[in-house]
Amino acid sequence: MADRTLRSAAVMAAGTVLSRLLGFIRIALLAAAIGTALRGDIFTAANTIPNSLYILLAGGVFNTVLVPQLVRAIKNHDDGGQDFTNRILTFGFVVLAVVTVACVLLAPAIAELYLPKELHDPSRASERESMVMFVRLCLPQIFFYGAFVLVGQVLNARRRFGPMMWAPIANNIVACASIVLFLFIYRVGDTPPTYSHGEELLLGLGHTLGIAVQLLVLLPYLRASGHLYRVKFGLRGTGLGHTARLGLWTVLFVAVNQVTLVVVTQLAIAGSASNDPGAKAGLFAYSTAMLIILVPHGIVTVSLATAALPQMSTLAADGDTAAVGRMSARSIRQTLAIVVPAAAAMIAFAYPIVTLIAGYGSGKNNLTLMSYTLMTLALGIVPFTIQYFQLRTFYAFEDTRTPFFLQCVIAATNIAAAVIGVRVLLNQEDLRFSGVVLGAAYAVAYLVAVLISRPVLRRRVPRVPGAGIGLPLLAMVIAAVAGAGAGKIVLWILDLAIDWSGPLGAILQLAVAALVMLPVYAAVSRVLRIHEVNDVVSMVTSKLPIGR
Repeated sequence: MADRTLRSAAVMAAGTVLSRLLGFIRIALLAAAIGTALRGDIFTAANTIPNSLYILLAGGVFNTVLVPQLVRAIKNHDDGGQDFTNRILTFGFVVLAVVTVACVLLAPAIAELYLPKELHDPSRASERESMVMFVRLCLPQIFFYGAFVLVGQVLNARRRFGPMMWAPIANNIVACASIVLFLFIYRVGDTPPTYSHGEELLLGLGHTLGIAVQLLVLLPYLRASGHLYRVKFGLRGTGLGHTARLGLWTVLFVAVNQVTLVVVTQLAIAGSASNDPGAKAGLFAYSTAMLIILVPHGIVTVSLATAALPQMSTLAADGDTAAVGRMSARSIRQTLAIVVPAAAAMIAFAYPIVTLIAGYGSGKNNLTLMSYTLMTLALGIVPFTIQYFQLRTFYAFEDTRTPFFLQCVIAATNIAAAVIGVRVLLNQEDLRFSGVVLGAAYAVAYLVAVLISRPVLRRRVPRVPGAGIGLPLLAMVIAAVAGAGAGKIVLWILDLAIDWSGPLGAILQLAVAALVMLPVYAAVSRVLRIHEVNDVVSMVTSKLPIGR
């Protein structure tokens, strides 16, 4: 059983890593094709809206209400959950279809929610029209996102974990193909401020087709898993009402996040829509930097949190709060052992990182401000990681109400800091720095969240020996700064003899930086006796010939 679990985890991890790699290739192609200023922001916003609306209007309900019931039915019903699953799938498909059609009809109003005041000027009518068209072309993704999650969860419940993790690769391949076709058909270089109708159709439909293919990839595996789907209506007697009431706070949690997203999107696009003719850091820069900082989160934090939550839930059910506290703190320290140096590297080597991802074609002009945006967002990785685990500790006690109110504080802080930073501290000429300011607002919001959440969590989990994170975190920061500083010094010395320009130069810079930073980080961690880092180093070296 353990070997089977490890194999499943390895398959999922491989799919996730490859999907993220292709995702960054897609971003690089987009940067080359449409640039990273307003033109890029318009499409980025439109292509993000469907997933946001799905999560807001249906995703919270599916994940907190339908999916848990689905898993239980497959395990406990005499027919293996066939009838129940068909009812759930039919209900979900109908809800998704209705929501999608309604959203497509309301596309102009939905687009307006995300547009800043700078684009309401009559002279910007063409940009607004492109935004509405892209939103209309991308909104059908809502149905495909939701159907993908429903079918994928059926497969997961039947222990077919690989397809759901690997299917996004097909999406990225289709999206990349549409962008490559775009590059062949339309010129690259000094891109015009607006899109032609053909450009809108190719990009919009290409990305929507990618989400549809992502769903279609799962369908053969659904049949192979032993489930034969038949349309079946009716939910009476399924017990969903009780579960829906339990999931209410999680749905509200999602809604609060979406309000923040709308405000941040408006302010980010405002930066690209400013009249300043120079480089700008708007939504494309902010979104790209966010994807970069979430790499260690997706690979490390989520994995450890997923493994820890069932065990913490069992300890909480047994009333062993001290053990819950120690396990939560240990999981945080283990994660920070990797997240802290990752954050330090993103701050110290931000420019070569964004050059590698977006330094092509039309995207080459915004690299400096994009790197500043990455720096400010990277400051928020550590508090975000700590808060992520703190919320999972509340969930271990089956408390979804407290995380909702804490998320309200995070959202209010993020929105207030973002609005003040962009609309008050920046004048019209400096709006090009909006992405940088929004990154700082994100970091401030999660720092406040950690400071507020810890005393609230203490009411459930008292302070116990072995549950501290402050001193280990300080030691990790010292070791990471020493490693990143050493890497910067070596790059500065080599800069006298090596040309680092362009993406190839960025790869060389990052390789040199890693070769210097990682050994220094490990050495300083050993001196400071950071056990979590030493454990990671021992695990890695044990796999090498010299470590055997």
